[in-house]
Amino acid sequence: MSKTLVITGASGFVGSHALDFALTNELSSYSYVIATDIRELGYVPEYKDKHFTFLKADLTKMNDIDKIMNKIRARKSDEIVVWHMGAIFKYDIPRYILDNVNVFGTKQLLEALSRFDDILKRMRRFVFWSGGIVYGDFNDFHIPLPATETYPAHPTDNYGWSKKDAERLILFFHEQLGVPVTIMRLAAIYGPRSQYGMANALEIVAKGRLAPFIVGKGTNHVALIHAEDVVRTADFLASVDEANGEIYNVVDMTPYTVADVSTFIGKKLDNKPFQKFKLPRLVFKTFMRMTESAAKRTKSEPLVDLEMGKFMLADNWMSNEKLLELAEKYDRRHNLFKYPDSLEGLKQTIEWYRNKGLL
Repeated sequence: MSKTLVITGASGFVGSHALDFALTNELSSYSYVIATDIRELGYVPEYKDKHFTFLKADLTKMNDIDKIMNKIRARKSDEIVVWHMGAIFKYDIPRYILDNVNVFGTKQLLEALSRFDDILKRMRRFVFWSGGIVYGDFNDFHIPLPATETYPAHPTDNYGWSKKDAERLILFFHEQLGVPVTIMRLAAIYGPRSQYGMANALEIVAKGRLAPFIVGKGTNHVALIHAEDVVRTADFLASVDEANGEIYNVVDMTPYTVADVSTFIGKKLDNKPFQKFKLPRLVFKTFMRMTESAAKRTKSEPLVDLEMGKFMLADNWMSNEKLLELAEKYDRRHNLFKYPDSLEGLKQTIEWYRNKGLL
């Protein structure tokens, strides 16, 4: 049976890597790709031997949802896989805005998919892009780290709550209506074409706006995953029966510390004055609040974004053992990740930005 892949949020950073994989990677088994986003596509890889269509669509609007369903239903004999990454990825906007897109938009999509028996019967998997953000500060002292998928989910910000609420909704549709689903709790995603998070850190360090520094002792862990490996993992999980109805942490093989990553980035970008300087946590929190306030006053982006601030303060240590055990069963453990080592992946990412003249 041929397969159709539906990608929501295709105009974003990870969406561009999803298109790369689906349309050009030899591992891809999709014969047709339906990409959607509220924004026009800024990137489409050169491809051949694939059928591709893009729909500009807002998942909170039923008319737009209907356009997507019509395209899916037209693929009458295809198995259907959905990669739902479409969301607002911001930490500093009101809860109701996040819920409208990240929760209500997800609900609209799931209701539409489950409304048509011809779609539901052919649906292989609905893969949801969630995140380790649902674990909050990773500070439940009763349960040791690294955090497994059963670690308490206590988000500390509105974005995290929108992801947790969407997870609950997705599992409800699975349990009550039989929608085949898999939830990926992703580590911080980095890689070429990103314009936020780690990309922001690389830019400010490379341009000398801020030297790399270590907050506190620097022994807290960094949970990272390369964008290409996120997509490879989504493809793998969509293909195996055991992943139906399950949640998986998706993080690479190397639990480096903040000090490890900060020092590595400093060396690669020739910006090392403060690599051994340890900034007290309280001072850093105050600095974050000041930069956020200044950005609001000037209507600009903060020097250090909120994602990176949380990244540097929490012990972001996630276990990927559940995922690896499943990969082992299918002889994929050795090649599931193209960049199992974060530092190798960061090296590749820095070189990409340099080659593009962006650093």
